This record gives sequence, structure tokens and C-alpha cells, in this order.
Amino acid sequence: MADSDFIGKFLGPFGKFQLRSTLLIYLVKIPSAWFMACLIFTAKSPPAGEIFCAPPSNISNDFSVSQWIKAAHKEKFNRVENEKSYDFCTIYNDSVSRYLDHSYSEPNYLMKCTEFEERPSYISIITQYQLFCSREALVALTQSFHLLGVLIGGIIANYMLKSISPRRVMLAGYISQIFLGIATGYSPTYLLHIFFRCAVAATCSLQCIGIMTLSDITSGKYRVAIVCLFEQFWSIGVILLPLSGFFSTWSLVYVSITLPTFILIFLYPLIPDSPRWLIKHGKVDEALKVMLMTARINGKTDFTKQELESKLQSLATDALNDPPEPSYWSIWQGNFAHKKALFVAHIGWSVYLMLYFASLLHVRAMGRNYLHVNTIIAGLSEIIGTFIGLFLILNTSKKWIWTSVLNLIASLVEFSANFVPDTISPFHRMMIYMFTSMTAKTTTSTSLSLFITCTTELVSKEKKKICNYSGVSCSRTLVMIAPFIGYFVIYGQLVPQNIMGTMNVVISLLIMTCIDTPRTIPKQQKNQSNLPNELQKSEVISGDKELTHNDVIVVEKESTRM
Repeated sequence: MADSDFIGKFLGPFGKFQLRSTLLIYLVKIPSAWFMACLIFTAKSPPAGEIFCAPPSNISNDFSVSQWIKAAHKEKFNRVENEKSYDFCTIYNDSVSRYLDHSYSEPNYLMKCTEFEERPSYISIITQYQLFCSREALVALTQSFHLLGVLIGGIIANYMLKSISPRRVMLAGYISQIFLGIATGYSPTYLLHIFFRCAVAATCSLQCIGIMTLSDITSGKYRVAIVCLFEQFWSIGVILLPLSGFFSTWSLVYVSITLPTFILIFLYPLIPDSPRWLIKHGKVDEALKVMLMTARINGKTDFTKQELESKLQSLATDALNDPPEPSYWSIWQGNFAHKKALFVAHIGWSVYLMLYFASLLHVRAMGRNYLHVNTIIAGLSEIIGTFIGLFLILNTSKKWIWTSVLNLIASLVEFSANFVPDTISPFHRMMIYMFTSMTAKTTTSTSLSLFITCTTELVSKEKKKICNYSGVSCSRTLVMIAPFIGYFVIYGQLVPQNIMGTMNVVISLLIMTCIDTPRTIPKQQKNQSNLPNELQKSEVISGDKELTHNDVIVVEKESTRM
């Protein structure tokens, strides 16, 4: 867009208007986090004795559940839940005689249970849809459908933005989320549940399109910080999520995370639209209102309304002559080193997004009695990791090397969990496992901040949009594998953690040897408030995993993440 820096210079890098708008748009990340991570509480595994193999009809009326479970099921210690338990998926072949004779001698063999009886104290999707034993992988599948919805929602948002402004796209997300959120919580069948879960995830992508507006109304290091810290409100959402865990059914959890969307609708009139999008689409009057509101709140007076309107009209006219956007394959043009760095960036972005979600859901493997506090710890570790990422982005040209070193150290800590002796108490073992897992989660958040913010530094200015689109689409596609990493917990509590640690090591070494980009904010510009070149050189950026940049929208992360 010709002379497009006029908008940035007029608005200024940051002021009261930008602060208010940032906080309002950041709020959308909280429900996005809730809908993504609610599986932690909607899929709580039932305690021992609440599900068991149904006894035959010839058992007497004075049936004792505890005696039947002891007679019919093999006793074990559940390391995941840190408690005594029984294998209710199998049943002893002579369970009836063992129950009637009160004889608990060594049985002949075990066989699969074909009919279950449930007496749950908490109705979760596991008990609602019988997602246990051979159907246990379907729990992970529900999460994959959520991530599929995030991808689809980003694509839908991209098409909507061709004719609908970012602000109105956000409103469409608010309204549809209320209806689809309730529908997800009260789906009578598993198939309907995963359908609505996919649909409500798409609404989260629509809402997070607000990052486009934030990248329009800020500039320089402020834009970099705002885009990077967009994920902090996602983490705040994770920290607040345990409040929904006190409800008695998973359906009420969905109600509790859906209704706060009404607050977002109430605050909607205070959210501005993207001035660059409005200018690009010829909506000069609406763009003028945004600019005047910004000037009023920020106290800017060195202009006249007529001059501003004339300048915006000129920008809208120039926008008609903008050259066509580069093709997708244009970002891959260059020497082998460039192609290798871009390929590793795509894979690294995808892997760290996978590790982010897998490590968050992994708190389910630390025991149902500690879900609330462990979820809060996971959210706090994300916040710490994002701040570390922002520090590296703003202060060093070796950010990729530093984040790789941090990840390698975190992986060693993660692997150290394998040497924890069985002699220590279950509680202390859980604490050590959480520490090792969350150490890696912190550095994962650091890496994700870099990929979201700095991947486009690998290409020229005119190719940033398509580069973001490519990276986000790739990561959102591959991230659907993430929930199944946690499924491997059935082979051992630390198996998912070892898988994540191995992936972390491999990708860290690739990043260290293949990716090298310049300092995001050049030293000579760090202490200057508003330079046109600064606006151009920091024109990176993204969003969460819902990403965008200036007058272009990129189909996102959560990330925030989603």
C-alpha cells in the first residue's frame, strides 16, 4: 500500500488507545484456552470402583460392589493416578465362583469384559460415551477434532476477511460460540460431540482475528511485544480453567466456559476495527472514525479532520493499484540454505505447537487429585516461557541458538524423570514428574514465541504474508497428532514425556544448525519511538496461532495456540 506508513506514524507506536484496545482484544484468548484445554476436566478418569464389569444375573440381590470388584478384577497400582486401582477392562474367568465362595486364590486366566456397569460420582465424557478400554483412543480423537476446527476456522476467517472487517468477524465468532458451546456440552452422542467440538473451535479462530487490528494500530518493538504477549491471556485462561472443574458434570463445564462470551459481546462496541483493512477495502469513512478516536484518546492534535480525510482517501485510491500478492512457491525461491532454513522453520513451528498442546494435556497423567493445581502450574510455566521468548526476540541476534540451548537443557531435565526411584512416595514422585515436564513446557513456550514472531524474518517484506500463512497452515495441520502423544500413557506414565523430550532434542539441533535471522529490533532503533524503517523491519508477525500482520490476515496458531 503506497505511503502506508502514514497510518503508523499518525497513530504512534503506542498510547492509551492502543493499551485499551490491546486489553479488550486479548480477552478473546481466555475462552479460546478454555475450549482447547477443557478436556483436562471433561475427560477426568473415574476413580477405582466407579466402573466395573457387570456381574451376571444369577448373583444374589445382596450384591456387594466392593467384593465383586475384588473377586472379578485384577488389582494394580495406577501410577498415573497415584492410587490403588483395578483393571476393569478384564475379568477373571472364574469370577463368579471367587465372589460366591469368597475365595481369592490364583485364577486360571483373564478375559475381556464385554459389559460394564457404571456408578460415577462425576459424569465425564469418558462415562457419558463409554470412552474406556478399547475406546480410550477416542478421547484423544475429540481433541484432534478441536484442532481440526481451529484450522478450518482460520481458513474461513481468511475468506471472510475478503469482504468482512476483522471486527465483524470477531462478532460472528462471539455469537456462534455461545450456541455451539452449549450444543457441544449437551451432545447426546459421541459423533455429535466431536462435530460440535470442531465447530466451536472454529469460532475461537474467528475471535482471535483481532490480532490483525493490534498489529495495525501499533508499531516497532511495541508491535512485536503485543503480538508475542497475545499468548499470555491464553495462559491466563489455562490458569482460570480449574474453576470449571468443580462442577458435577462435563456438560456444566461447557456451560461455565461458554457463558462468559456474553461479556465479550458487551465489550464489543469498545473494540476498534483495523484501519488498514478499511482503507484497503475503500471504507474511508469508517477508517476516519477509527483514526479520530485514536487521536482523541491519545491526545493528538497536530492535524485537521479535512487533511486526515484527504490523506486516507489518497491511500484508498493508491490501494487499488497495489501489485498482486506473491505466490506460495515464491517463498521457496532461493539457495539451498534458504530453503533448508524455511523447511526447518515449518517443521519446528509444527513440532513445538504439538509439544505445547501435548505437554498441557499431559497434566492428566499426574493424577486426578492434582488436576487443579497442576493446570495452574502449567499456565504459569507458559507465561514464564513467553516472557523469556520476548526477551530473546528484543535483545539478541542469537535468539534461535539460545532457545535451542534452553530446549536441550530442558530435555535433559525431562529425561531425568526416568531415574526417579519407586521407593519415594506417590505424591513426591508426582511433584518431580511435574517439575521435569513443566521445565520443558516453559522452553517450549519460548520456542513457540520465536516461531510465531520471527519466522517471517526468513523472507522479504512482500512475502511475509504468504510465509505466515504457510507456517501456520503447516503447524495447524500437523498439530492434530498432538493429542495422541498423550495416549501412549497406557504403556507407561513417562512414555509421552520421553517422546516429547526426544522430539525436542531433534528439533533443537536442527534449529541450531539451520536457522539464523538478524536481530528483530536493530540496536540503533531500540530506543527510538517511531521510525518508518522500524515499522518496516519489525513487520513480522503473527498471532497465535491465530496470526496476522498489518493489512493482511494470516490463517493462524492458541495458541494459542488456538
